[in-house]
This record gives sequence, C-alpha cells and structure tokens, in this order.
Amino acid sequence: MSRGDTEDRTTLLHRGSAANMAVFASRFIQGRLEGFEKDMKICLTPMRLESSRDPTHAYLPALAACCGLLEYLTSLYRGKFGGTGWQQVCEFATRYLPQPDYDEEAVRILFEVFRHPIAHRGIASGIWVDRNHGPGKGRRITWQVSADAKRPACEVLPRKGQLIRDPPWPCSYTHRGHIHLRSMWVDIRSAAKRYSEDISDQQLQSRFVSCMKQLYPA
Repeated sequence: MSRGDTEDRTTLLHRGSAANMAVFASRFIQGRLEGFEKDMKICLTPMRLESSRDPTHAYLPALAACCGLLEYLTSLYRGKFGGTGWQQVCEFATRYLPQPDYDEEAVRILFEVFRHPIAHRGIASGIWVDRNHGPGKGRRITWQVSADAKRPACEVLPRKGQLIRDPPWPCSYTHRGHIHLRSMWVDIRSAAKRYSEDISDQQLQSRFVSCMKQLYPA
C-alpha cells in the first residue's frame, strides 16, 4: 500500500524538525531515497518467466526510477520543478555524480535515448537517430539495459548490425547504448546522500524551500 502525505504513525510530524529547515530538508531527501532503494530492490530481484529458463528483471521500471529521482533531485537543487530537462540534470550531475561517467554527452544520451521513450511509450524500442550537431551526428543507436554493475553506468559503443525480429523490415544501427542499472543505482544513491549533506548551504536550502512551496502550497 502506497501513500501520499496521509498520516503515518511511524513518521514524526514534520519529520521531527519543523523549526529547522536544514534538518527537515535532509530528512525529506533521505525519505525519498528510501523509497527509491525499495523500488530498485524490487525491480532488480530476479524472477523467472514461463517463456524463459533464464531469470529476468524489471529493467525499464528500474531505469524509470533512476531517471525520475535524478530529475526530482535536480528540481530540488534548482528550486523549481518546471523546465527540468537533461541540460539542467547536467548541472546536478556535474556536482554530485562521478565524472566523466555522467558528463554532458552521457546525460543527454541517458535522457534522449532512454528516459523520454520510456516515459512516453513505456519502452525504449526502435532506433534513435542522433541529430545533435557534433561528432556523433547521424549515429543510429539501439539499446541494451542490464542489471549488472559494470561501469560506466551509461555508455554508447560502436556496434554495427541490423534489427530483424521486432521491426517490419531490417533496420540498421551503428551504435548501442548500454545502461548498467546496479552501477547507476549506487551512483544516484551516493549523489542523493551528498546533496542531503550539503542542504545546510543557505542557497540550496532556499531553493529547496521554493520547491516545498510548490509541492505543499500554504
């Protein structure tokens, strides 16, 4: 059973810190992280399907949880929920996620190849053609999501081939985007903890309060 902001006897009123916003903010972020950890554990618990002898996982819900928390933390970090795209996530990533694993290109690929189609279609199917003006322009990227802990957590590798099974005709690709979920889980967990420790900074705290006013208008 899930809940919003309804009464929970295990949680102190105002997280036990109504008079201290720095403490409240830290506990608020830690609470969101606990929910994320629960979801990731569930998604990455192996399960077996009748149609396969090999165990599988809830790969795309896990990836959606990762992208969702990244956007949420970025919004709290910025002080507003509107207009949070991959460019804004880059600002948060530069400060709190391992570099260069989550540089601008990696975050762009994470969101454009994976996050957006999963959010809008529930799956990252098909071939994504890179139309960015740069050395990668024209790449035809297919994808693969794994439950392992390889690094970097998000990468694009040259891999030429053709999709044959799913499309109505052979569809060529030049690269494959890889996501390694356990590594991304660890990285985002660490970023959330570091951010919660920094929240005593007055500027970050002020931005956090702005978001609270949006979520919980007086």
